Amino acid sequence: MSSAYDFLFKIVVLGEGAVGKTAIVTRFSHGFFRTDYKTTIGSQFAVKNIEIVDDAGTRTTVKLQIWDVAGQSRFQILRPMYYRGASGGLLVYDVSRKRTFIVLDEWLDELTKAINKEIPLVLVANKTDLPDRVVEPAEGQEYARGKGMPYVESSAKTGEGIVDIFEELAKVLVSTRKKGSD
Repeated sequence: MSSAYDFLFKIVVLGEGAVGKTAIVTRFSHGFFRTDYKTTIGSQFAVKNIEIVDDAGTRTTVKLQIWDVAGQSRFQILRPMYYRGASGGLLVYDVSRKRTFIVLDEWLDELTKAINKEIPLVLVANKTDLPDRVVEPAEGQEYARGKGMPYVESSAKTGEGIVDIFEELAKVLVSTRKKGSD
């Protein structure tokens, strides 16, 4: 893969522990899924280029610096330093654990307080491969609509929706950056 790119963005991946943040980042950046993920301590970091095509058919290469931030409450004091400088992010919840959906506003508040501004986010409903879903698509879509963010369903295990998440965010970030430079 070429190291040339048109845009570079730092993005953060946030949400409760064990919602699949590391699995999403690993599936996207390395192309595989493991069943034995360890708790993220502080954060993990990945870099990957993605090519997007805008409405006019223009191809753009976007380099994403992806910061996978620890979800456990004991790391709360560390997280703000990882958020600084972020251009966008993924807000992730586990469709089989209602609590991970209920606390999304807390994650948004923490992010906004740390960086003193709002940034483009994609709401990610992860673990759609699991049979015991408790957060229905309509609930996630309604939340995303209310916050003005795209909604994407995914399964890091099967790979479904993973590229879509990052493409969606890259498109929003490029569009936002282009509007800002007009």
